[in-house]
Amino acid sequence: MFLSADEVARSLRGTAGLIGRRPDALRHFDVSERGFWRSFGAVWLTAPAVTVALALERGTGTALFQLDHVTLAAVAGIVAGFLAVPVAMIAVLRRLGRTRAYVPFVVVTNWCLAAGLTVLALPGCLLLLGLATPGLAELYAAAFGVVVLWLHARATRAILGLPGPVAALVTLACFGLVLGFAAGAHVLV
Repeated sequence: MFLSADEVARSLRGTAGLIGRRPDALRHFDVSERGFWRSFGAVWLTAPAVTVALALERGTGTALFQLDHVTLAAVAGIVAGFLAVPVAMIAVLRRLGRTRAYVPFVVVTNWCLAAGLTVLALPGCLLLLGLATPGLAELYAAAFGVVVLWLHARATRAILGLPGPVAALVTLACFGLVLGFAAGAHVLV
C-alpha cells in the first residue's frame, strides 16, 4: 500500500498537533474508509525502527536483512502491533458504545504508532553510533516511551471522548497487547 507524500505529511502534522494539544489536530487525518485502509500503510514508516532493532540484535558486523528468524520476528512484531489493536478495539468500542469512533481511532492510532516507533528508534541509533552509553540509551527510550504512551492516551481521549483515566487504561491495554504480540512473534519465529 503506497502512501502519497501529502498523506504522510498531513497525518504526521496531525500527530504533531496532538502532541501540541492543538484543537484542529484531528482534521489532518483522512478518516474515510479509504483513509482507514491506507493508514495501515504507515507501517512502512517504521522501517528505520526495524533497521535499528535488527542492528541492535545482530550487531553491526553482520548482514542486517538476511532472511532468518531474527528478521521474521522483527517484521512479525511490527505487523502484529498494527493489526492486534484494531482487531481488539472492535469489541472494546462495542462495549463502550462508541462504534462510530472505530475508523477515526484506528486511523489516528496507526499513524501515532508509526511515528512513535520511529522516535523510539532514536536511542538505539545513538547507541549504535557510540553517541550514548547503554544506560543513557535506555533512559532516552524510557522517556520517549512515556511520550508515545501519552500521545496514544491523548488521541484516545480526543477521539473516543473518554475521561483521562479511562483513556489511560485503554492505552495501557493497547500497549500490553502490542508488546504481547511482539514478544509472541519473537518466541514463535
